[in-house]
Amino acid sequence: MYRVLVFGTGKSCDLVRELLNNDVEIIGYIDNDSSKFGNIHYGKKIINPDEICGYKYDFIIIASQYNEEIYEQLMKMNIDKNIILQYYKLTDNYENYCKRLINNYLEDKYNSTEVLVTGISYAFKGFIELYCLKEAYSFAAGSQDLYYDYNIMKYLFDNHKFKMEKIKKIIIGISYYSFQYDMSLSSIKSRTLLYYEAIGKCHNFKEIEKVYEEYRINRNIADLICKKHIDGNYEFAWNIINIKSFEEKSFEEKQIIGKKQAELDCNKDYPKTVKENIQILKDYIMLLKENNINPVIVVFPASKYYYNNFSTRIENEFKNIIKNLKCEFKFQYIDYFRSNIFEDCDFEDVSHLNIKGAEKFTKILNNEIEW
Repeated sequence: MYRVLVFGTGKSCDLVRELLNNDVEIIGYIDNDSSKFGNIHYGKKIINPDEICGYKYDFIIIASQYNEEIYEQLMKMNIDKNIILQYYKLTDNYENYCKRLINNYLEDKYNSTEVLVTGISYAFKGFIELYCLKEAYSFAAGSQDLYYDYNIMKYLFDNHKFKMEKIKKIIIGISYYSFQYDMSLSSIKSRTLLYYEAIGKCHNFKEIEKVYEEYRINRNIADLICKKHIDGNYEFAWNIINIKSFEEKSFEEKQIIGKKQAELDCNKDYPKTVKENIQILKDYIMLLKENNINPVIVVFPASKYYYNNFSTRIENEFKNIIKNLKCEFKFQYIDYFRSNIFEDCDFEDVSHLNIKGAEKFTKILNNEIEW
């Protein structure tokens, strides 16, 4: 029987609970939110991180989107790195989605593709190839930034130009904060390893070997305490059925979540990153123009709970950049960020469309795009 402490009490905690073997005992939960100290979570006490030393445990599992901050916190507490399982670093690096997307696209069945999509999670969630007017293929992925949008396309043009000959449009899914965002400098910078292995680019991240070491540790622990399918793959629970859906949440809950998420996404002020991303988008547009492809820049819809709390500074900065780019380049720009035609039932969370909403928006793009 392995005894573990789980750091985090949100949705990620539920995902971790579903993954653990039956011979693993969660002896307590850790949280940095002082309002939760002493509360009971799934029958166990939520403790202050300072209380960790009072427990006898085999492993600590970080189950939080604030993985980097928590990991550094544990390091400062002199916790042995070899007993820390970083859940999101395990899942992020377990299967190389960038490689998979590229390899799948290179298969013969995609020889008649006319539309490609790149972008961050909003494009990944908000566009469904099946409903596109033209045959489409999406390279969008969660947390993917402009640098990798551009470099995936450049890789294909440089190494597989024959596959790009029939492409007529490329949809560039973008967010108002995209110019402020560099994945290789963010809290999920270790994810650049996937792109490094697929296209040889790690951008501003210089600790590839450290990521390999952390992944080795994560796998060693996971092999001891995590469920596996008969084929040896871990039984990751990507969705938990008993979690309340976005539509089911109360108005007050949605307001709180929307404000929190907008503040988190807008907590950015990186002039050097903005300058670099403007040039990256220019290079991206020029690459497409050189290959007679018309770019379509799309801002995907968000819920009112999110956009009503979004930073005016970042939104205005974004719109000024687009305005200046339109003076220099010809491209179509479609912006549905503040659209009121989407209802709560169209969203998976405060800022991402669900399948119903994605079908709805893909069909809107069919009419909006200048084919």
